[in-house]
This record gives sequence, structure tokens and C-alpha cells, in this order.
Amino acid sequence: MNRKLLLTGAATAMLALAAVPVATMAHHAFAAEFDSRKPLVIDGVVTKVRFVNPHSWIYLDVKDKAGKVTNWGFEFGTPASLRALNITRENVHAGVPLRLAGYRAKNGGPFGYATTIVLPGGRKVQIGSAPDAPPPPVEK
Repeated sequence: MNRKLLLTGAATAMLALAAVPVATMAHHAFAAEFDSRKPLVIDGVVTKVRFVNPHSWIYLDVKDKAGKVTNWGFEFGTPASLRALNITRENVHAGVPLRLAGYRAKNGGPFGYATTIVLPGGRKVQIGSAPDAPPPPVEK
């Protein structure tokens, strides 16, 4: 009986371990949601920042050439990676103007993936953490 219990436990553990790679692959890839052929660089004013796992989000009010304001949302790094780069609620919060470089979402809406942020004062920080994202666009 102990041998049967041991074999059942070992089989259960192996199945659980085999499921781990499948679960991690379920996390989306950059190419699934964002278009590497549509880089963008925009200037805007932060309206909201969400430092949440697995990806933080930053929202900017962006004016087009006609003066119309659109609120854009950008996915970017994890809270831990942003903290390591000194991107915190103290320097990125509502009302802060900044430049953001990244890529548009495939859905065509005002969404994207942020790869680089330029803070007031000119500090430029690469913030994107998607391993399959292309290099960030250079300048506007």
C-alpha cells in the first residue's frame, strides 16, 4: 500500500511540474498584442500610473496636431524592475509631462507597449521588459 501511495504521489508531482511550462507560456508574448512595425514616440502628461504585476501601466493625455486630446495607455515593466530603475510614484505620477517611446497595440486603439521613457530633466530610461520586443525607437 505504501508503494502505491508513493507512486501516486510521484506521478502527481511530475504532472504538476509538467504543467509549469504550459502555464508560463500562457503569458502573452509581445508579438501577440503589439505591432513591431508601428513604433511611436509621443509626448504627453501622465494621468494615471498603475504599478501592478505582472505589468505596470501608464496613461498619458496626448494632444494631436489639431489640439484634440486622447488618453493613451501603455504597458511597461514590472513594479520591481521599475523600482530598480528608480521609476517610482515620486517621479512618475499624474501631472508629470514626459516622452514615451514604444509600439502600438495591434487592436488599433490608443494603447501600446512602452520601451523607453524620458522624464522631465531629460533622464532617459529603457523600461520595457518583454524579451521579444524589438529595440526602442530612437527619437520623435
